[in-house]
Amino acid sequence: MRTLSGHNISNIGIGTWTLSRAPLEIEVSTLLYYYYHGVNFINVVLAYDSGKTLKVVAEFLKHIHRKNIFINAFITFGCETVDDIEKQIDTYLKELNISYIDCLTLHSPAVIGVPFEEYVKKVNELRKTNKFYHIGYSNLSPEQFEKVKNNAQYYEGLYNLDCKINEDNGIMAKCHKLNIPFYAYQPLRRNRIALANHKEVVLLAKKHKKTQNQILLNWMLKHKKINVLIKSTNTEHIAENLKASNFEMTLADYKMLDKFRNEFFDSIPVTFGNEEGKVRIDQLPNQG
Repeated sequence: MRTLSGHNISNIGIGTWTLSRAPLEIEVSTLLYYYYHGVNFINVVLAYDSGKTLKVVAEFLKHIHRKNIFINAFITFGCETVDDIEKQIDTYLKELNISYIDCLTLHSPAVIGVPFEEYVKKVNELRKTNKFYHIGYSNLSPEQFEKVKNNAQYYEGLYNLDCKINEDNGIMAKCHKLNIPFYAYQPLRRNRIALANHKEVVLLAKKHKKTQNQILLNWMLKHKKINVLIKSTNTEHIAENLKASNFEMTLADYKMLDKFRNEFFDSIPVTFGNEEGKVRIDQLPNQG
């Protein structure tokens, strides 16, 4: 468990990308499986499947007590003016049938039409409405992070074995120093890291008799001291992932993964905005 302003939140969170693409009863039962196995943090994104994922989460919420789940909602695509910020908040409240959002997070300054400074000012004003209680950010440049680090209570960034940009640019370390929970999205690159069979990961999986994904999650959770967001409808895979902290690796094992670099991803020019000829940060893990 991690603590966010007095709230105990699980260090594994539920991602909801493609959540609505299986039958409703399967998706809801999957969320309940996570919940009853100790996961109390869930991401919701208005833009996912044109809002269809919200219907799945709303159905899930009918089965549990609201105060026992931490909901992180994103301001995302479709936010073109400061007024759209509150409109998106109100849509979440209506669609999920809830009275408050635990944390409101900016998906990325690059996907909204509101200038970053104006967004920050408006969100701090809206916090007084009690429609949400914590402020989060995602996919910021180091310069943008510096501007909000003193009022950010949550940060979500790209991190995995292949893509270490948020370690390289110092944001992860600053989150640790400031006690801001860092949640890594695509920590497994949707299973593509395991499918690549990097020799270091294969070696450690054989050594510890674990899956490659368990090795990767263990490294991030126990050694890098960050949180992760995962999504699966396969309860066997979920169970494996949730046990990723239940074994020990040596410091030498961890350092092997620390030293790993993926030359392909390291060579990609990345933008935290919309610079032509560069890959936007949130799209980086989908390359290759």
